[in-house]
Amino acid sequence: MAETSVRSTSLVLTAALVLSLPSIPAARQPPPLSKIDGQRGQDMLRQVREDIEKNYFDPTFMGIDMAAQFSTAEQRITKATTLNEMYAVLTDAVTALDDSHTVFLPPSRAARVDYGWRMAMVGDVPLVVSVSEGSDAAAKGMTRGDRVVSLNRFKPERTNLWQIFLLYNVVRPQAQQRVVLRKPDGRELVLDVASKVTNQRFVQLSDLVVEAERSEDALKQRTKAVGADVLVWRMPSFGDPRPVEDAIKEARKYKTLVIDLRGNGGGSVSTLTTMVSRFFDREVVIGREKTRNKEVVERTRPKKDPFSGKVIVLVDSESGSAAEMFARVLQIEKRGMVIGDRTAGAVMTGRVFGHAMGMDSMVFYGTMVTVGDVRMSDGSSLEKAGVSPDESALPQPADLASQRDPVLARALTLAGATITPEEAGKLFK
Repeated sequence: MAETSVRSTSLVLTAALVLSLPSIPAARQPPPLSKIDGQRGQDMLRQVREDIEKNYFDPTFMGIDMAAQFSTAEQRITKATTLNEMYAVLTDAVTALDDSHTVFLPPSRAARVDYGWRMAMVGDVPLVVSVSEGSDAAAKGMTRGDRVVSLNRFKPERTNLWQIFLLYNVVRPQAQQRVVLRKPDGRELVLDVASKVTNQRFVQLSDLVVEAERSEDALKQRTKAVGADVLVWRMPSFGDPRPVEDAIKEARKYKTLVIDLRGNGGGSVSTLTTMVSRFFDREVVIGREKTRNKEVVERTRPKKDPFSGKVIVLVDSESGSAAEMFARVLQIEKRGMVIGDRTAGAVMTGRVFGHAMGMDSMVFYGTMVTVGDVRMSDGSSLEKAGVSPDESALPQPADLASQRDPVLARALTLAGATITPEEAGKLFK
């Protein structure tokens, strides 16, 4: 429920895991740790501790002895020999909270890595869901629908996929990764997959936010009519609320609206409230946010001419934050049907505290801190639990490999349309 353009995916990983990968080459070899860098690390540690102690929603810190946690981290920084090790210790100091929105954001580096492929959980199985044309992954035989048995030394699961994301996209980008795949026919392949590494200069923490916003902007929402009575609305993020108004205006022409929130990691609270207001003719309580000092009820009043037809929402394991809250509101209020996979379970309110140090050479870093515990109107928490769909519908590996979309096809069948999984897979191509 964070009012931020940063996706809700958690970015926390223990130092023990970070430091256990010496055999895999990093995208950029770290220099030895200088005395100045070591002192900066201690200063960062103190600032991170202050950010958490002043702003974390639970003053008891979930029963964790934060003083002991940071004291240990201080000692470990004195023994660190590289920047990677130091940042790993700083990351580990925050990990004890096991909180999806409390994260150490290390100083931005010039290296940017395009791995050429992406995995996601389908049910409880990690599958390759995209492979870039022309990538080393494609050249070496990786295809959509392959099961990821291991990535370097990790066995991907729902509980650690966000940890893997942090390590390889923020803390320690990799020039090469070892991936063990299981093909649909049972064969296993061991691939050493090269990454595409580029350098990009950042001058402040906000540049990372701008980069994230540009990535989101590349995913514009789209609509497509299926027959005379059904409109499909693919909404990849809760960004600018203005396109919501456009989609609802178009949807009023149809009896059923299928909202595809698969892969939607959430976004703006204002967009969430706008969305909810467009599906009810009465006031609706979205949820309650409890901070350290107060509790705020998030509610929305109906707008003129809300969509009154049938609503079906599609979700998957990557549907997070505002996306899963919207789906759950429809369930609680019995306004629509939710189909797909269990959602991400990442709905706490996070706030980013940016910092800078240095004079001639500036270093920008930050801390994302969970400032609010979010509960739905029925008192339930989606954190780590996610939304369980009314009807489970999962693509099989063969569906991914063949670009079929049986989940969308099922939703459209329930909406009264006639479409095959093959046709559904081509709907937005």
